[in-house]
Amino acid sequence: MKILFKLFLLVTFLVLPKISLCQDSKERKAVKEINKKKEKSQEEVERELIQRHLKLQQKKTRKTIKKSLREAERRKKGKPPRPWWNRRFNRKQHKKRRNRK
Repeated sequence: MKILFKLFLLVTFLVLPKISLCQDSKERKAVKEINKKKEKSQEEVERELIQRHLKLQQKKTRKTIKKSLREAERRKKGKPPRPWWNRRFNRKQHKKRRNRK
């Protein structure tokens, strides 16, 4: 009787992990698909909020926001915030400092 019980436990423990692993992989795939859908919907909501926020701003403010976003993207890539042609050809005239005595 004890031998049969021990054999039953041994067989049960050997078979259970295989079954649970198969179910885990299926569950993981299903969870990944659900998470992808959630991420897409969250991205869409964020885009809508940003668009709504931009519509409320004045045109000048929208331009500065876009400009700063472009500069931030360039900084992320390791580039200077302004392209070389803007730095070279669109230089502003600096005011000369007045000498104070």
